[in-house]
Amino acid sequence: MTMRQAQETYRRQWGQLLALTGAHFVADCFPGLMHTVLPAFQSSFKLSMAAGGVLLTVFLVAANGIQVLIGHLRAEEERPLFLYLGMILVCVILLFGVVSADRMPLLWLSLISLLCGAGVGMSHPEALKAIHRLDGISSAVSSSVFMAGGVMGFAFSGWISTYLYQWYGMKFLAPFCAASILALFAMIALGVRLAVERDEPLRQAKREQSQPVPFWLIMAIATLVACSAQTLSWIVPQRISELEADLTLGGLAVSMFSLAGGIGGIVMSRKAHRLGEMVMIRRMLMAGIPFVTAYLFWMQYRWAVGLLFIGAFFCFGAYPIMVSAARHSKGPNLGRRMGLIVGGIWLVACLLPMLLGPVAEHWGTLPIVFCVPVGFVLALLLVMKTKIRNSNIKTDI
Repeated sequence: MTMRQAQETYRRQWGQLLALTGAHFVADCFPGLMHTVLPAFQSSFKLSMAAGGVLLTVFLVAANGIQVLIGHLRAEEERPLFLYLGMILVCVILLFGVVSADRMPLLWLSLISLLCGAGVGMSHPEALKAIHRLDGISSAVSSSVFMAGGVMGFAFSGWISTYLYQWYGMKFLAPFCAASILALFAMIALGVRLAVERDEPLRQAKREQSQPVPFWLIMAIATLVACSAQTLSWIVPQRISELEADLTLGGLAVSMFSLAGGIGGIVMSRKAHRLGEMVMIRRMLMAGIPFVTAYLFWMQYRWAVGLLFIGAFFCFGAYPIMVSAARHSKGPNLGRRMGLIVGGIWLVACLLPMLLGPVAEHWGTLPIVFCVPVGFVLALLLVMKTKIRNSNIKTDI
C-alpha cells in the first residue's frame, strides 16, 4: 500500500468512526430524554410515579437486555443490519403522540418503550463491531471517541428535551427521530461494515498478544464501575433533596459526571494505547477514587461539583478503555463480548435503585451515598490483583 493509499484509508476510517460516533450520540439521546421528560409523561398520561418507574424500567431492560440476547448473532456477516434496524426502530417513540390518556396508557406506552428501547440496544453491539474493523485507528482511541458520543448524547438530550417538550409538547420527539434517520443514511453512504469472527486470529496476531486479558475479568471490573456510576446517578439527586439544598445541583452533578467520563476516556486513550489498557485503568481508578469520595462529603455545595468532575474524569473515564480492552480479550465471540460489555453490565447496574430503594426509605440516603465508592474500590483491587497485562504495555506504575 502506498503512502497516499494509506492516508486515504486513514481518512475514510475516521469518517466512518465519526459517523458511528454520531449514531451513538443519537441513539443514546433516547435514554436521556426518557429520564428527564418522564415526570412530564406521567402528568400528560395521568400516570403515578410508580407507573412512571415501570415505564422507565421496561425501556432500560429492553435497551440493555437485547444486547445480551443478540450480541453473538451474525458473527460472520459484514453488513450491519441490526445497527440499521435499531436506528429505524427507535422512531416508534413518535407513537407516544397518539396514545390516549384514558385508554390503558401504561400498557401502550410500555409496548412502545419496549420497541424503542430494543432499537437503542440493538444498535450498540454492531456499532462496536464496526468500530473494531477500523484497524487504522488505535483501539483505545476509537473506543473512547465512540463511547464519548453516547455519553454526550445522553447528557445533551437530558438537557435540551425538557425545553423542547415545554415548547412543542409531544412533537419534541420528531427532531431526535429525524437525527436517527440522518445518522443511518450517513453510515450507509460511508460504507460502514462489521468486523467478522473469522478475522479475529489475524487481528490478535497483529497485536502480538501472547497472553490476552480474559474477558470475564474485564467484565467483572466494568460491572463494578457501572454499579458505582448508576448508584451515584440515582442517589446524589435524592440526597441533595433530602439535605434541602438547591435541587439543580443534582442534575448538574449527574450531567458533569457523565460528561467528565466521556472527556476522560478520550484524553487518556492515547496513553492507554502506549501503556496498555489494564495499566491505564489502574492508574485512573487510583487517581479518581479520592475525588469522588471527597465530593460525597460536600455535595450540597456547588463548588464540590469540581471534585466530582475530576473524580469522574478518571473513574468513569476508565470505562471506555475497558471497552477497548474487551475488544481484544480472550473469551466469547466479538459480538457477545460487545453486547455484554455495553449492555449486560448496565442491565445489572440498573437494578440497583430498585434493590436499594427500600434501604433508602428505611435508613435514609446517607448509607447508600457512601456505598458509591465501593464499586470503584473493588474494581481497583481486582485490577491490582491480576498479573495479566496487555501485550502493548511499555511501562508500569
